[in-house]
Amino acid sequence: MADMLLSIAQGLGSLIAPVFPGEPVKFGPRQPLEVTISLVVTTTLCYAVGYRLTRSNLLVRLVSRTPYLRNELRDEAYIDDLKSIVTGGTGAHRKRSAAELLFIGLHNGTVTLMAATAWLIGAPSLALHAFTMEVGYEIFDTFNLGPASLEPETLIHHIVAPICILCSTQTDVDFRVLCHLCICIDFSGAVLGYSKFLLRFAHVSSAQVYRRLGWVHGLMRVALPLVDSVIIVQNSVAARGGLFRWSEPHTLGTDGMPMHPMWAQTDWTQLYFWAMAVLNAFNTYFWCVIRARAKLPQHVLAAFEGCTGPTGSC
Repeated sequence: MADMLLSIAQGLGSLIAPVFPGEPVKFGPRQPLEVTISLVVTTTLCYAVGYRLTRSNLLVRLVSRTPYLRNELRDEAYIDDLKSIVTGGTGAHRKRSAAELLFIGLHNGTVTLMAATAWLIGAPSLALHAFTMEVGYEIFDTFNLGPASLEPETLIHHIVAPICILCSTQTDVDFRVLCHLCICIDFSGAVLGYSKFLLRFAHVSSAQVYRRLGWVHGLMRVALPLVDSVIIVQNSVAARGGLFRWSEPHTLGTDGMPMHPMWAQTDWTQLYFWAMAVLNAFNTYFWCVIRARAKLPQHVLAAFEGCTGPTGSC
């Protein structure tokens, strides 16, 4: 009985901090050909499905049949307006259509399910496909909207996130830690996409959406990813003897002498960490923005989100 309770406690604890007894199940380094094939296949699949679903109202019709949103969607949700433009600052950025926002939720939910399944059955290869599926979306979204139409923070995310993912394939980090991180990021990404859909296209309270989003974003995109980052840093320090040691200490030339740093083997784990540090900073900033908006009066949020109605709901 005590052993069973201990196992349950360890299992629940791994949902907060994915630290496991015994030898780690190293994710990489994986063969470049394997990564390339997975990336090509998942990107092609993501692009084909995304192109079809973002140019139809299929997802909108499916969502409109749920009890929560029945008769609550605005008419704009059914218009496949792929050329709407919102102007701000020094450039013009196209608003995402309802279908595009719902596809974010569908894609991220699929990646979350793949990563969770890979963790449960102990399949690093399936985890690889989940990670490259995420890169596939960044590629699809960049070309679907056009680089010039992306907001600066979105463009930076679309550059840094693939770097993180591709670097992770060459690290010896436990793949379950990477799955945990993937689940946190993509689950919150699905909630974020759906929340943006509600804010623009549904008769809901903007303040309530921001409050709920703040809890999910704070836990899944700030707190838990920071735990994963600490585990990755600890792995790097323990395995290589220092955080700022960018080359393997045993990298030697043919003459037995240490190689010049230019030719030394790159430590992908530390490069992965620094890329994750950038994303963690972005996610923390956006969490602060979400919390600040959640505290605004409803009528201010209604005007900010372009909402109408006597109650200030969208």
